[in-house]
Amino acid sequence: MKTKVVVLLLTLLLVISACKKAGVFTGSKVYTLNNYTAGYKETFTYNSSDGSIATMVRNDGVKIVYYYSGDTVTAAQVNGIGQTTNATTYIKNSSGYADSAQGEFISQYNSNAYTYDANGMWTGVKSYVHRGLTNTDVYTNNSAKNLVEVQHTNSSNTSTFDYYTYYLSNTNTIGVQNTGQYYLGVSSTNLVQTDIVINAALDTADIITYRYRYDGSGNVDTLVAYHRNGTLADSITYTYY
Repeated sequence: MKTKVVVLLLTLLLVISACKKAGVFTGSKVYTLNNYTAGYKETFTYNSSDGSIATMVRNDGVKIVYYYSGDTVTAAQVNGIGQTTNATTYIKNSSGYADSAQGEFISQYNSNAYTYDANGMWTGVKSYVHRGLTNTDVYTNNSAKNLVEVQHTNSSNTSTFDYYTYYLSNTNTIGVQNTGQYYLGVSSTNLVQTDIVINAALDTADIITYRYRYDGSGNVDTLVAYHRNGTLADSITYTYY
């Protein structure tokens, strides 16, 4: 479960530091993401007008189509004949970042609320099921625009923590803006080096170390991560448009 949380943070939070307004990112866009640990490959397409994500297709048959209307973004899962089987709708604020998300269809009882700092970085995410608060994540960012701490608190008011260090000379190229998901905000400028995982007893449960390889344009083409016992946590490769 911790590995899944770390992957989520990497894919949702590790983005190039960009302008505050969403939709102005001009860096490389991810074409494929191949997660060897989880056993799936994702292929992305983008809208030509602003580089926002248009579709994500996974090799197991999952297809997500993104619809934009006013201050909403809907991520709809469609089947082989184009019918929507599940969806999440995001409501954006004046900066173009999602303040809230509401599930539809089979996810209709799930929702989220988001807060941001002046740089457009997450400061909090609250998760709800049947309108009941199930989890609160509080994010602490430093002056270098890197996420340094996340406090996870469950419905029983039990907290665990992640503390991050970074390769300060390495610019991140594998975040949400690199997949055109501008509505999810702006986050860490650099690439994570370590994730120190603290459990509810405030003991160090794990130290996950990240290593990267780069292509000829300076984009990350390979990420590998190891638990402190030396076993593999994640292995992901990327290609770019």
